[in-house]
Amino acid sequence: MSSEKKDATISALEAVHAALKPLDPAERQRVLASVHALLEVAGVAGPSSPLIGAGSSSSTNQLRPQTSTAARPVAIRELIQEKRPRTHPQFITLFAYYREKHQNLPTFSRSDLAGYYTTSRETPPKNFDRDFVEAVKRGWIHEDGDNSYITTKGLEVVESSFAEAGEKPSRHTRSAQSKKKSVRKPGAKGRTKAG
Repeated sequence: MSSEKKDATISALEAVHAALKPLDPAERQRVLASVHALLEVAGVAGPSSPLIGAGSSSSTNQLRPQTSTAARPVAIRELIQEKRPRTHPQFITLFAYYREKHQNLPTFSRSDLAGYYTTSRETPPKNFDRDFVEAVKRGWIHEDGDNSYITTKGLEVVESSFAEAGEKPSRHTRSAQSKKKSVRKPGAKGRTKAG
């Protein structure tokens, strides 16, 4: 390899390294896959190549642009179905969790979280402020105006699918359960008052 070509290769490598260094590993992977597709590169060097780096565990197949469930964003509905919040303070905490973990927005205001009811197609509470304050009282959210954030305890309770919350079902859930109980079974004798 001539020294001019080697210098150009090293310059390109340094420029790519400088551009990728501030990104997290997943973002680096997406950028490399996009560059691979844009330049129509037939083959990509494997992990043993000095251009990839000793710490890389990427395989050639992972660098090819393809639809992957790991790279796809998580929808708020998916997260609700997975974590199963039952009360409005749980929903509000889940919305804060979603902002931080899936939208990379760790801080928020009260009104920022209220909008997720519309996005998720959930019925908003009649008193959002009361339910937000309840999430704060439980230690799931730290309120600081526009710099509010989900706490470590809040993260843990969402990740455990609210198993640690030990909450009673919401009023809506309780009323649905009581309606089921009040339905008479076929053949059951009804009671009447003696007149």
